[in-house]
Amino acid sequence: MESLKRENNDLKRSLRLLTHKTKQNETVLQSFFDMEIRLLGCHQLAELLDLILLEFKQHFHLTAVNLILFDPEQAARGLLDDDTSQATCSLRFVDNHRLLKSLFPNATLRFGQLSPPINSIAFPNTPSIHSSALLPLIRHNCLIGSLHLGSNDPSRYSDEINYDYLEHLASVIAVCIENCINQQNLKRLSTIDMLTKVHNRRAFDQELLKELSRVSRLKIQLSCLFIDLDYFKLVNDNFGHQIGDRVLQSIGLLLKQNLRKTDFVARYGGEEFAILLPNCSMEKTLQISEQLRKKIANMVMHNDDHLPFRISASIGCTHCTPINTTTDDLNAQAHALLKAADAAVYAAKEKGRNRIEYRDLPDRQASLWRHANRLTSSSLMDN
Repeated sequence: MESLKRENNDLKRSLRLLTHKTKQNETVLQSFFDMEIRLLGCHQLAELLDLILLEFKQHFHLTAVNLILFDPEQAARGLLDDDTSQATCSLRFVDNHRLLKSLFPNATLRFGQLSPPINSIAFPNTPSIHSSALLPLIRHNCLIGSLHLGSNDPSRYSDEINYDYLEHLASVIAVCIENCINQQNLKRLSTIDMLTKVHNRRAFDQELLKELSRVSRLKIQLSCLFIDLDYFKLVNDNFGHQIGDRVLQSIGLLLKQNLRKTDFVARYGGEEFAILLPNCSMEKTLQISEQLRKKIANMVMHNDDHLPFRISASIGCTHCTPINTTTDDLNAQAHALLKAADAAVYAAKEKGRNRIEYRDLPDRQASLWRHANRLTSSSLMDN
């Protein structure tokens, strides 16, 4: 009788342990499911990497989370050029498969304590990793990366346990990374001028409406520059279109390198570039325009015979403030801004080129008054 009682108590204890373990597993699986939903909701690569490299660490109570991505064409790196996230210190790009294959000779997950050489590759900045899970990221039978989950708890991961949910997570992450890169690059292709690598006219027109709305809402200033290269047709006629393309590429690079990250540069058409300078005073706009004019004039380019030549630019500037900007008709205001900048460029050309001209926007109050008068006159005529 006593042995039956003891056996019954043992069974109850085992049942309680199994129940507790089941609840723990359910909690872990639910945690992974919640994170999977968030991963699938990411549309920007930077956002996805922040989630993986920063939030995973806290969410899953890990010591370190590192990622290696196979990026031979720099498709991913190009999307992160302006990113200053803390996640980038845990991210590494490789141009070939050599390093990834050293981590996954059999293209399967690895668990437990790593050898010192492999640990230095997987966790170069965290030597205190005593247990880890290395997840190969595979798409279309190609190893595109490696995700490393590290813990200072030696019992966290073991090669004697089956971690099906981690294998599933690796598949989801690989899909999300591929989707973000493809979607962002497709969107980028539709807004970037392929020759100069600055924005195209379509992107500029969209950005102009956004910035005009910000002028009205945030009570800031906005300047617009049109830069037209002087006698550019002669470059094409005398040296050929390939040299002309090289000149446009050099100008695009110069503009990007000499402006703030908040400024917006676009090739507006042919040899004309357009620039938006948010939160920039009229005085500062003229100063920036002069700096750009001088830098362009001082550039030395070479033809196919390695003979040097120079090119200059005529620059037209205009400027708007919250006083003459509202959100009532952004399209009309955009048209007025572009018209003023274009008139300024035309004036610079007329006055000898290689110079800057400024044109004010039409007075908004006067324009409204004229518009109201036209409506009144029309109404009186109808009566």
